[in-house]
Amino acid sequence: MNLKPTMKELVDATQLSRATIDRVLNNRPGVNPKTIETVQHAYSALLVEAAGLVHAPKMQTSSVFSVVVQAGEEYNASLKLAAEKIKASLETKGITLHVCCSSDMNDDEVIRLLNTQAEHADGIAIVAKNTPAINSAVHKLKLKGKHIIALVSDIEPDVRDAYVGINNRAAGQAAGFIIGKHLQYCTDPSVAVIVGTLSYSCHDDREIGFRAQIRKTFPAVSVSEVISGNDNTQQTYDAAIQLLNNVKNIRAIYNVAGGNAGLVAALDEFKSEARPILITHEVNEVTEELIINEKIDYIISQNMSQLLIKTAEKLQNIKEGNDFAIHTFLPIEIITRFTLPTLV
Repeated sequence: MNLKPTMKELVDATQLSRATIDRVLNNRPGVNPKTIETVQHAYSALLVEAAGLVHAPKMQTSSVFSVVVQAGEEYNASLKLAAEKIKASLETKGITLHVCCSSDMNDDEVIRLLNTQAEHADGIAIVAKNTPAINSAVHKLKLKGKHIIALVSDIEPDVRDAYVGINNRAAGQAAGFIIGKHLQYCTDPSVAVIVGTLSYSCHDDREIGFRAQIRKTFPAVSVSEVISGNDNTQQTYDAAIQLLNNVKNIRAIYNVAGGNAGLVAALDEFKSEARPILITHEVNEVTEELIINEKIDYIISQNMSQLLIKTAEKLQNIKEGNDFAIHTFLPIEIITRFTLPTLV
């Protein structure tokens, strides 16, 4: 009996095209390593299912985890895409992962989502502002026995079980190092930092790391402004236009948040002798297009799929009473248009 998975089964399991799957199965070049891994994993899972090892029934979901996200639309879309990519892989481990996003920055909406998800989830990961209201709501859930992980941006340590994400202060230092190297021989250069809101610990930490690195190793470079874009395209555009009109000799901008389309629109509109170097965070549909078109110079990022896998595994360990690390720091990726990973 032929137990090999059919092409249709592989397409259904991976959501990839037949052409891409064919390239992987026949070891042809030009396929992203992550895509190869996805196809290989699906192929193995389908073989096991077809063989019906010891005639065991198909594994049923044993854990349900939720990710509640308070962020801009760009970030929300990239996180949902990553969740879809790893869905089949997690289900083979008996894990279902729900991603619930709010582009509304209102804390009340996030708290409502948290409480709704807590009714059926074994554990919750949260990307949110580090505010008293959020911390209080999370703490109440923890007291009720819910397992909580802070994702990407930390909240108060005593209200969550663990943190998963990059070291944001180190990410800010990396941005400071890159900009400092670019500008170390310039005369009286200024740089600007754009934050969404310092209520996000990750934004705060990135700015602190950036300033510290500039101050330590490139004292001739002055950080002239910190402006708020609130992770919103229009607000970031308005803030950037005001900045560019009021501050002279801006040679670089570090955006710790979202709203990149608005920032680039402002730079396109404001004609200067030398376009400022632009560093931002996260690879998504917006930043991918902008870096390809040379509007963004560097993206500081992390592997979103790996982020969610590590989070699900940690929530599972906490649920089962296993030992787990309080902090899991993912590798910081420095992306240029020449090293841009595929989103597919």
